[in-house]
Amino acid sequence: MRKPLLVAVMAALIAAVGTAIADDATATPYMVLEFQQVDQEFVGLVPEGIRLNGHHAGVVTEGFNAGATTRSIDYFLYRHDGVGVMHTRGVAVHPDGTTIAMTLQGYLGEPMPGLLEAMFDPAFVPPDVAVPFHGAAWFETMAPQYAFLNLTLFGCVGDVNLFQNAGHMTCRSLAP
Repeated sequence: MRKPLLVAVMAALIAAVGTAIADDATATPYMVLEFQQVDQEFVGLVPEGIRLNGHHAGVVTEGFNAGATTRSIDYFLYRHDGVGVMHTRGVAVHPDGTTIAMTLQGYLGEPMPGLLEAMFDPAFVPPDVAVPFHGAAWFETMAPQYAFLNLTLFGCVGDVNLFQNAGHMTCRSLAP
């Protein structure tokens, strides 16, 4: 008997939060970001693979907070199985002073076996290709016009060119 009640309460909470997001947010909250890697720290081998800290700067070109500049650090892990794992923390600052914090977790496209070993070759040059990635982002802010960001999850897709140290991504709200 308790399980149906719990399900009903959960459904009501989800509906209420979804409605609050829909009332507060623009029609389809999204953001397009262009970024450039400005520095990289090669942490080295760790039990899971190779760790690299990539420092990025960017600009929000479309969507919520358009015009904001961004700074972030990607605590990137390239695993032994060829999978690239992103864990990025950053902040966007709009010219009007609005600040939004971001956390992104995701994966680089397909596994790239053999890249781990190649990276230790002093003559290694990354390929000049766009590598797709996908992930999820969470945003936090005290700005009233972006309060909906504190209540939703965003799906993000994009690509990064390791040779050019540049990329772009689009994030869209997953809220109903």
